[in-house]
Amino acid sequence: MADKLFVKDTLCADVRFQDGALPHAVGVKSFQVMRANRSHPEWADGYGWTYNHAPMLAWYHGRFYLEYLSNPVDEHEVPGHTLLTTSENGTDWSFPQVIFPVIEVPTWQYKGIRTPELTDPIKTVPHQRMGFYCAPNDVLLVLSFYGIVHDRHKSMPCDGWGVGRAVRRIFPDGTLGEIYFLIYNEPAGYTRDNLHNFPSYDESSDADFVAACDALLADGAVMRQMYEEQRFDKVLFPTKGDEALSFYTISENELMGVYKRGRTSVSTDNGATWGPVEENPTIRTATGKVWGQRTSDGRFALMYNPTTDGQHRWPIAIVTGEDGHTFDHLCGITGYMGPLRYGGIDKNLGPQYLRGICERNPQSPDGDIWLTYSNNKEDIWISQIPVPVTAGETGAIAEDFADAEALPDKWNIYAPIWAPVRMENGALILRDTDPSDRAAVERMICPAAKGEVTLTLTVGQVSAKGAVAVELQDDKGSVPVLLSFRADGVLYVRAGGRTEPFCPYTPGEKITLRIAYNCNHSTFTMNLYGKDSKHAFSASVNRIARLCVFTKEMWQIPYADINTVGKYGKKEQILTGSEEPVEQTVVHIHALIAK
Repeated sequence: MADKLFVKDTLCADVRFQDGALPHAVGVKSFQVMRANRSHPEWADGYGWTYNHAPMLAWYHGRFYLEYLSNPVDEHEVPGHTLLTTSENGTDWSFPQVIFPVIEVPTWQYKGIRTPELTDPIKTVPHQRMGFYCAPNDVLLVLSFYGIVHDRHKSMPCDGWGVGRAVRRIFPDGTLGEIYFLIYNEPAGYTRDNLHNFPSYDESSDADFVAACDALLADGAVMRQMYEEQRFDKVLFPTKGDEALSFYTISENELMGVYKRGRTSVSTDNGATWGPVEENPTIRTATGKVWGQRTSDGRFALMYNPTTDGQHRWPIAIVTGEDGHTFDHLCGITGYMGPLRYGGIDKNLGPQYLRGICERNPQSPDGDIWLTYSNNKEDIWISQIPVPVTAGETGAIAEDFADAEALPDKWNIYAPIWAPVRMENGALILRDTDPSDRAAVERMICPAAKGEVTLTLTVGQVSAKGAVAVELQDDKGSVPVLLSFRADGVLYVRAGGRTEPFCPYTPGEKITLRIAYNCNHSTFTMNLYGKDSKHAFSASVNRIARLCVFTKEMWQIPYADINTVGKYGKKEQILTGSEEPVEQTVVHIHALIAK
């Protein structure tokens, strides 16, 4: 196994914690792309559907493109469609538009298992393991597979008995071409002669589009991603594949393929043929997908949920390596996550089904890793991961945002749509109107048993459901120091396990807060308004490794004891009161010194 792919067993994720109690990769910025909302579809996708999953990502002519599939409530629920959203910066995303709509298809020719639920005609359900292909002639294609579900126990859109793969062109200005079928799923009974929803791609008058489709059909590595949905097509797939292929090029003679559950296979002819799919026990994961790629610094990275608990898919973590074969230094990409708000069948919890930008496609010019995923199969997210990937700070920090215009490179950002984090007017600003989530920023500091941090901030408005919480943590997330600015105008300090009022603060006033900590004595001294006060830690740690600021206090929902079966399989809203924004909490961060 070591000569193919080997992840060194140095750390294991602890699923009791949302970040797995792992070190955090430095500078990761995570933004919510779409927040599901059943009561207010106009704030979400226009439909109010609450199952949203399997996002795919591309970069093309100065813009990100992200597609995802959507169903009303449940996984593989009839009907379903595929939507597209775009962004120029990865932070702010357009309102989603349907790019592959629901269609009805006949079933008299269907060759799969037949049940009484197989009506004629039947509405389709989308499924895609790959979403975008930029051809050598610079034509960008977006794709989706039309599947059939007539009995959840006997049919799925990815079981090989679906209808066919649809394709359309995205022009450089972002406009869309017409929809065509790229491939009819003939083993399932569908051909161009009996399926008339869309014409075949080769009937298009756009010669460049036809050439791009031909190039895709000839690209063995990209096509291999489609195996699962069209597994019975022995012309396309003469050898057996597996679920959700991700691949990267190691050398001219070696492509590494990684699938769900950490399985691997190798191609020695640029993807034309593939070796057998083999178990890889060194990648400890379940069915939440694995993404692998060569990074812009010439190294390699694998990203996945580092747990075999497939019901609780958190966190997303990353390992890196020099040669594409051996990986180590496991660290977290996602550290925080919102709770499940709506029930639905098979809505596994956590950030999952991650996909980056395929190496055959244009890459973003910043050289970073961009990774999209769903959270709780409900909301769509994206993370920007700086390259090179690092997991700690090594020196003193002196940062002042007075003249800054962009988000600071080394700060980690967690920004739901209703709790955005932006750099504005010389400050890093966290705003929060989300009743069920929070904004979060963190800065890694040089790990030390003794040290001092000075944070300059302005606490503006604080809602009754919010609080501006300042934490010092170790690199596993233990919190020995917690300060909380609450809506009653009082700063609270948690010391020795007790939370007590410390002093009033004035909303809108710039505050300089200095904390000197000593892990050897388990104490910290806080200086505010020129006055020192000494307190006991509320957790025993050997060192402090990061400073965090939140718009709500401790947040640990969902957690590992929540089961996605039972009430999470029902259709009702799980978390009431989550569909309307609440009174705003806002904080400005102006400067940080850490030594």
